[in-house]
Amino acid sequence: MPNCVEAVVTTLACYQIGAIAVPLNHRYVAEEVADVVRRVDALLIVCDAGRNDVAGSLLEAGNIRAAFCIGEVNDAIFTPFDVLLDHDPLDRHVAMSPGAPALILFTSGSTGRPKGVVHSHAGAFAAIDASRRLFEMNDSDVVLVGKPISHAGGLETQLLPALHAGARVVLAMKPSPAEAVSLIGAHSVTQYGMLASDLLDFVEFLEGCPVKRTTLKNSIGSGDAVPHDLHQRFRDLFGWEVMEGCGMTEVGGYYAANPRSGRRKWGSLGLPVADTQIRIVNAEMSDVDIGQVGEIVIQAASQTIGYWQDVAATAELLRNGWLHTGDLGYRDDDGYVWFVGRSKLMIVRRGSNIAPAEVEDVLDEHPQVHASVVVGMADDRDGHVPVACVALLPGHCVSESELREFVASRLAAYKNPTRYFFFDELPRNGTGKFDRHRLQEFVDRAADDHRR
Repeated sequence: MPNCVEAVVTTLACYQIGAIAVPLNHRYVAEEVADVVRRVDALLIVCDAGRNDVAGSLLEAGNIRAAFCIGEVNDAIFTPFDVLLDHDPLDRHVAMSPGAPALILFTSGSTGRPKGVVHSHAGAFAAIDASRRLFEMNDSDVVLVGKPISHAGGLETQLLPALHAGARVVLAMKPSPAEAVSLIGAHSVTQYGMLASDLLDFVEFLEGCPVKRTTLKNSIGSGDAVPHDLHQRFRDLFGWEVMEGCGMTEVGGYYAANPRSGRRKWGSLGLPVADTQIRIVNAEMSDVDIGQVGEIVIQAASQTIGYWQDVAATAELLRNGWLHTGDLGYRDDDGYVWFVGRSKLMIVRRGSNIAPAEVEDVLDEHPQVHASVVVGMADDRDGHVPVACVALLPGHCVSESELREFVASRLAAYKNPTRYFFFDELPRNGTGKFDRHRLQEFVDRAADDHRR
């Protein structure tokens, strides 16, 4: 289902009766839906009328007992969703263990087959409450939820924390910047969280179409690093600073973020959120010194209890009593965590590590660049070299040599991309982040063509 009241009701009903909720991305194709349904052995399906052709094809297989549809029902195999609302309330309390599975969130699958991240009742509530506290939500807030609630970012860091705080929710489905501005004005929205890529679009829209007054009081950019230039542009527009943080589906939300009230350090992930411990460690699980790069490992009340029916992947994630994020970073003297890059995304050029985020941050500061993604390309002499995929602002033009000179003035020569590929628009994955996997495939094909 897309973001809708029925999706909210269905999720909460599952929690209430002890069923396991498995929200699916509305954009999944039939093969992806079928894969998840088979893996979790689903008993009941609720779908939007626009997707009942996909859901309907699954009913002949597996143990599905019932299928409900939102909207006009033209197929006898579906029952209208409203029928579910005609039943009397539960006449008994369903006792559930806090550690029992409540929610399975499937990852976006940017690298390989999507994994089913299992959250317990206690863990799901801990994620919700941590976000409520992080954003200091209260019953006077109006929260615009634009991220899909089939993902942790929409469900457990925006929608349910707002309801938990008694706030009013404006439920949308990935609104365009113009739509978001309209909703903010119409409903006096006070909080709105966005992916960093959507934040960029939001700021660019407002720079071209300024709003004299706004009720918005807080916002966060996440999913990718928020460039310094974007931080500055946001503050110029609003007079206050956007929050920045880092989270993952396996934690159910953020594990670190700049505080709502207090000092914010542009470019940092911020401080550990409530009920979360963070260490920066080396391969031997020893803590590294302040300022030294290592893997970010955490212990959180909200963390997953494991991957659905995947013992090996669970054992790889949860080791030595800590959840291994795969993120590389360091701590400064004030305890703020700084993200360097994903361990699997690091580009090693003749023994020197290159963090894509560092190069992207420089490229994004160029006045003609809308957004950039840097990936590695295999090289016979250097092992791997950085290459840049760049989208320019509409109506602007800049040459590869100009970008190369711009980067050269700010970074060491070995970090400067060896090639630049220009796109009208960078592709995005199911969660709205820039699709590094697709861009990596594009670059790999370009490398193969070059060798031929």
